[in-house]
Amino acid sequence: MNHYKEQAWKQYVDGRLSPDLLSEMELHLYQCDECLTIYMTCLELMETILPAMERDTQEYVDAIIARTTGTKRSWYHSTMLHYGIAAAATLILVATGFFHGISQELESASSFKPGSSLNTSSSLQTNKSISDQLLNKTLTWLDTLQNK
Repeated sequence: MNHYKEQAWKQYVDGRLSPDLLSEMELHLYQCDECLTIYMTCLELMETILPAMERDTQEYVDAIIARTTGTKRSWYHSTMLHYGIAAAATLILVATGFFHGISQELESASSFKPGSSLNTSSSLQTNKSISDQLLNKTLTWLDTLQNK
């Protein structure tokens, strides 16, 4: 097995090696305990050179909270705004009589029976399912809207 020297591990810690050599040395670390020991020693020696991490986690958390509590969501991301728009649209449609007009159109479409003028016996009529009846009424209603 090809072992790496301490100088190579120091360069590895500094990140001064090519990406290919870095990945090769990483794979070697998984397989070689001797090189892992040298690598850990280099890390400890390089600790003074590497940037210091914040030791006090409470200060770190407080700093993050202080940065994020000052931010505010945009006004157009508010859930209450979306509910307000939906409620206003509903009130406008009710006030203009839109829903009443639709209900009257549905009533007139349901009272229209295309085959009522023909004399058909009740034995020839078949029971249609509710979904078929609703589909027929909807299509009839759409036809009446299209003809206007």
